[in-house]
Amino acid sequence: MATYYIKNCIAHLAKAVTWNDNFKSIARVKTDTMLQACGQEPDYDNDSFLVISSSIISFGLQDYGANVTIFDGIHKFGEEEFTGEMYDGDLEDFIAHGRKFDWIIAPEEWLTWAETEEDQIHKLSIISKITRKGFFTTLKDYKNMYANQRYFEEPFVLRSNTGDSVIIRRREWDNQDRQSWNHLNYIICGEDLFICPVTRRRTMYFKQIAKFSSDLGATQFSVEKDTMYKPVFSKSFEYVICISF
Repeated sequence: MATYYIKNCIAHLAKAVTWNDNFKSIARVKTDTMLQACGQEPDYDNDSFLVISSSIISFGLQDYGANVTIFDGIHKFGEEEFTGEMYDGDLEDFIAHGRKFDWIIAPEEWLTWAETEEDQIHKLSIISKITRKGFFTTLKDYKNMYANQRYFEEPFVLRSNTGDSVIIRRREWDNQDRQSWNHLNYIICGEDLFICPVTRRRTMYFKQIAKFSSDLGATQFSVEKDTMYKPVFSKSFEYVICISF
């Protein structure tokens, strides 16, 4: 088996999949699931949106004709290309430039992609300064997670006309800091093994994010109870959290 090391796991998967005519409808469903959570009603025609992370929500917003900017994401899923603004600077730059967005969407557990609790609070602090109407993000329920779920996400097969890929995601927990883990991704395609970069991550609990948000002046906080969000390259569902500052 040949082994390859790749720089961006999501970009690799997005390129590997042969997307069919359902892409736009899938992107719209993911967008609606996120932005209609907690009783919110964004105005696609007049509001501005910032999408953080490599999510197809930016493509759904683009299909709705919204004014959307991508930060820390990718511009292409198969043959589908994002034609709006892709910002490649630092998130703090928006504060320095006095730039705000009506809505900020950071799915795929964006706040867990941090090394320390201070890093997580810093992320939320930036968001509180650059959003006008609301912030959407997602989390898993780490408090009530089964033991086997703590170490592996559910593996799945990604089907493509060029060959199926098996995706395995593993959490390697820190023995000293029980809230931190190394996030490991493996992609097996035929006789080839693709290894993604190891990323340091940290748990975030609902009560934690509620307290951090309150400390930063949040005026509204809620967790969607009825509909959950599932990333396009995952079998695991996530809770949608809505915050206004």
